[in-house]
Amino acid sequence: MYVIKFLKILLFFPAILLAGDFKPLQKGKIEFDTFYTFDYSRLYSEEFLKSPLKGSGNLNLPKEISESDKAPLVIILHTSGGIKPNRESAYAKFLNNEGFATFVVDTYGTRKCNASGAGWKNCISKISTLDFATDAYTSLSALNNHPNLDMNRTALIGFSMGGDAAMLSLNEDIKEIFSPNLPSFKSVISVYGACNNKFDISKTTGSDFHYIVGSNDISYVKDYCEQRYEELEKAGSISKEYIIEGAVHGYDANFPIQLIPTSEIPNMFSCQFEFYKDGTIVEAITGNTVKLESAGDLKEKFKIRKNFAFKQIKDCYGKNGLKMGSQSSAVNNTKDLFKNILSQI
Repeated sequence: MYVIKFLKILLFFPAILLAGDFKPLQKGKIEFDTFYTFDYSRLYSEEFLKSPLKGSGNLNLPKEISESDKAPLVIILHTSGGIKPNRESAYAKFLNNEGFATFVVDTYGTRKCNASGAGWKNCISKISTLDFATDAYTSLSALNNHPNLDMNRTALIGFSMGGDAAMLSLNEDIKEIFSPNLPSFKSVISVYGACNNKFDISKTTGSDFHYIVGSNDISYVKDYCEQRYEELEKAGSISKEYIIEGAVHGYDANFPIQLIPTSEIPNMFSCQFEFYKDGTIVEAITGNTVKLESAGDLKEKFKIRKNFAFKQIKDCYGKNGLKMGSQSSAVNNTKDLFKNILSQI
């Protein structure tokens, strides 16, 4: 079924997977063909085909690489705050020094959203984890022909909202729609993502799932995570959890630790979201439900999502604010974990 779907994608938008007139050692900004997927109903009905986009990201190669060498590739997904030099770019540089090629995907920039200040609410209203996961696989496909990338040795890392999307990327349906001819990511890593999203995954890609989070991060809810691990194992993926003692959310920030009041960033981590293939979204604690029809206008869907997240489900919000700020020891622990996990790909 998904081979047929992919052939339809090629007929509609033939540039996908053919982005590869790459020169040896080419790096920097790379554009790729992607889509405004947004919700499951658009994905499974193929409505997303009507919304092609030109995506972009930044590719960097290991310093010690020759024209004939191939390096393993790590694709990086950013947070709900967008790409930051102290986070996605800094980790990419670290991984380059460890011998990995990196591609930092700009999902917000692709969809022309600026998350500065209060803008992040608009961004998470009009851009979903499914859009992040779509970009992960469309960029993987676009990089397939690069002469210096070993496409048999790839991994995906997501931070916060990008980490939620990393978990979603384990859905084999998404992989088979957007990159059916490529091997699955060897490892999928979520860094201080959350476990309160129940995705409708009947079968995974088989990739191992690694979850890195701080013990003082309210995005970590142990019971929710254990539920997700059990669901993923039944669908085909093993999960491994790494708790960094004393670490808060966004510990790779460039500012001292501070408490962000819930008036600025609502605590949705205690909420439980369930996503279904027909476009239905359920918040299990309040019982609030919305259904996004496949052919519905995207701008109207943005309004529905924003109203749902910031008004309809307020009763499930947690009372504790989010602690964020720089913790160099947590960053160093994360780098060590990256080295250990990625040494297996």
